[in-house]
Amino acid sequence: MADKRNFTVDFWADFWKDPFAAPSGDSVLSDDIVGYWPGDPEPVRGLPDYLARIARLLTEVPTLRLELLSHAATGDAIFLHYVARGTGVDGPFEFQGMDRVVVRDGLVVENLVRYDETALRRAAGLA
Repeated sequence: MADKRNFTVDFWADFWKDPFAAPSGDSVLSDDIVGYWPGDPEPVRGLPDYLARIARLLTEVPTLRLELLSHAATGDAIFLHYVARGTGVDGPFEFQGMDRVVVRDGLVVENLVRYDETALRRAAGLA
């Protein structure tokens, strides 16, 4: 496993510009991270399952890119507002979303992801 480093908004933005070329995100994630995605009945718990969930998302929509529009922080929480773009089964798509990332000791311990699940499912050909 890579040495852990501190999560930053810039790290997030750089990762989502091209997730296939970016360094692995596990370097800023806690081993016991919890992730919440729209449509998932249960949260994803632990680093292996969290990374698998990101991989599934990129398998469903490999062209997915997120562009940071704005961000804010309060305490341990960082709010990331973004526009998601890519090319789906019916052509180009675009929608907005928001992540609330909770950071402790520089590592992401929780990620609450919110976007229009229907838009992403449609782009992936799953709707």
